[in-house]
Parts: sequence; structure tokens; C-alpha cells
Amino acid sequence: MSRLFSAIAETLNRSTLRALKHRNFALVELGGWFSSGGVWFYRIGIQVLTWDLTHSGLWLGIIAAAEAIPGIVLSPIAGAFADRYDRLVMARIIQVAIMTVTAILAFATLAGWVDIYVLLVAAMAHGAAAGFWTPVRLAIVPNLVPKEDLTSAIALHATLFNLARFLFPALAAPVLALWGSGAAFALNAASYLIYLVILFFIVLVNPDERAARGGGMMSNLKEGFDYATQHIPIKQLFLMLIFTSVFMRAYMELLPGISETMFGENPKEGVAILVSAAGFGAMVGALLVGNIIQRENLLRAYFISMGLAIFWLILFAATKNFWFGVASAAVVSGAQIGMNIAAQVVVQSSVKGSLRGRVMSLWGILNRSGPAIGALLLGWMAGYMGFQWPILLATALSGVVGFYVFSRRQIMRAALMEDTDQA
Repeated sequence: MSRLFSAIAETLNRSTLRALKHRNFALVELGGWFSSGGVWFYRIGIQVLTWDLTHSGLWLGIIAAAEAIPGIVLSPIAGAFADRYDRLVMARIIQVAIMTVTAILAFATLAGWVDIYVLLVAAMAHGAAAGFWTPVRLAIVPNLVPKEDLTSAIALHATLFNLARFLFPALAAPVLALWGSGAAFALNAASYLIYLVILFFIVLVNPDERAARGGGMMSNLKEGFDYATQHIPIKQLFLMLIFTSVFMRAYMELLPGISETMFGENPKEGVAILVSAAGFGAMVGALLVGNIIQRENLLRAYFISMGLAIFWLILFAATKNFWFGVASAAVVSGAQIGMNIAAQVVVQSSVKGSLRGRVMSLWGILNRSGPAIGALLLGWMAGYMGFQWPILLATALSGVVGFYVFSRRQIMRAALMEDTDQA
């Protein structure tokens, strides 16, 4: 029996699951899993409700952008606060705020008070709370595990997030069909409550050095921006992230329109299937990348994933067959999460702790708000030429930028090796 436990422990130590050895990380991920699942109830609910109210690709983009814009403005400020103050206290306060906003939206929807303009205001309020949450969530992960388990922690977070993305949209479909978007929003608010309670049972075991509180907010923000744009690998990864987020992930915000007009599927069913397939693909991609530790190997995985994402997104946009589109969405999502994990580990393992909140706030802005901005642009274009050509053109542009970043790979590797030598 002791040999069995030893073998299990050894397997755990070598696998993506090794970060679960750390109690505080395991608790955060448990709460985060329920919260991530609830988010998909919210996201699909707001997309379907927007489509039901307007049947407009442009309005899908407007609602997505309305949630993204407050995050663009507030995330850098939140990142500066996360470097100065207690990140755990901030996390608790933000969870209260985002839970309150979602609960109010649920009540208003169930009461029949929501039209597209009420939904617009609610999306902006939700985006403001989420804009504060993203940099804190990203900055807090390295404070819960030792550095050698950072890759596992980030990959495991992505795996669990996408397990929720795979399972919960399937649960959202009957909720939407039977009780509508208001019930979906209410379940999301309940998931935030679970997360909030768990946040009172953890401590930060590997805290970063806090940034000095002297100087103005603008100088603090500039310091983080300068670091991100002067560190060669981080600079190139951020450049590609701009195009990946804005142009290659925007289609996920437009799925109700894509499902109905490209594939001829009812959005209440088609969106859930497409999102679940994307979640399954992302879960597989996260598990594959999660066992990579060396930054040079992570960079190699990043470029392989980038090529796969571009190729399969072109196939997704080119097909009219729903089930081939479902399969393509799974591969695209798996490749994109491979890119995201590899790039995030390189950034997180390279950035100074006292700058982590500010640098990761920039990451969060692009990662969260980029798809919404892209959805606004592609949704507007879809009004003139349908959804297919905007996605193809956006992917082609991303491919050009991706080729440029790929051409810089040797310089990026050399800079990472220099960082390792100096450390």
C-alpha cells in the first residue's frame, strides 16, 4: 500500500496536477472552478438575450465592447493597487462587487425590466468589476505556489477553467430554454458567493515584494508599461497577444450570429455546443502544455500552437458544416490556450514581483478586452458581408504578425537565457 501511495505521489509531482499539493492554491482553484462555471452562464445568457432583443451582430459587438471598455480603463489602476496593497483583501472586495452587480442584473431580468439599454448599462458595470478582478487574479497565482510549480499552477488553472467551459455551457442550455437568461445570471451570482467564502480560508505563502507607495499613479503605471515594452520576450509576446485577442478570439463573442447564419443552428443550442467543444479543446491543450517547465521549450510550444490556431480558425470560418465547425472550434481553442499558457508562464517567470500587478494588468486588458473590441469590429463588418469573411480577414492579418514574431524567436530565446544566467 505504501508503494501505491508513493507511486501516486511521484506521479503527482511530475504531472500538471502537482500544484494541487499546495493547500491555498487548491482552495482557490476549487472556488474558482465554480466561479468560472458561473461565468459561462452569464456570458451565454447575455449573448443570447442580446440576440433575442436585437438580432443584430453589431449589438452583440456593442454589448461585448461595453463590458470590455471599463476594464481597459480600470485594469491598469487595479494592477498598480495590486502591487501596493494586500492582493487577498482586494480579491475579497472585488468578489463582493461583481456578485452584487450580477445579482441585480438577475433580479431585473427575471422581473422583466431589461431592454437592450438596461443590458448595456449592466454590461458596463459588470465589466468595471471584472476589470479590477483580472489583474488581481493573475498576480495572486504566483503567491500561492513556489516558483518551480508556477507552470503547473497556470496550466491547471487553465485546465479547470476550460473544464468548466466544457461542462457548464451544456448545463446553461436547459436553464436558458426553461427559465431564460435571468436564471442563468442568478446562478452566476451564487457561484461568486462560493468563491467569496473560500477566499477567507487562504493565505499568501509566497508574497511578492510590494511596490513603494511614493510617486503618483501615472508614474507607477508608466513604470509597468516601460518594463513590458523593453523586456524583449515580453514585448513580442504582448504584440502577438494584441492580434490573438482582438482578431482570433473575437468569434467567440459572436457565436449566436455565427450559429444561426453560418451553420443554421438555433443559438440557444448551437452556442452551448460550440462553447463546450471549445472548452474541451482548451482543456486538452492546457494538459499538454502544463508539463513543460523550461522557458525555451515553452517558447517552442507557443509557436507550434500559434500555427495550429491560425490554420484551424481559417477552416472554421470556411466551412458551412456545423459539426466540422464544432471540431474546428475545439482545435482552435486548444491551440489558443496552449499559446496563452506558454506565454503567460514566460511572462510570470520573467517579471519582477514588485511590477507583477501592473504588467499582468496589461495582459489582462488584452486577454479579456481584446475579444470584445474585435467582436465590435467584426460584428459591424458582419452587417455588410456576413460573419465568414471578417473572421478570415482577421485571421490572415494575425498570421502576418505571427510570422514576424516567429522571425524574432532566436532573439527572444537569447534574452530568456540571459535572464536565467543573471538569476
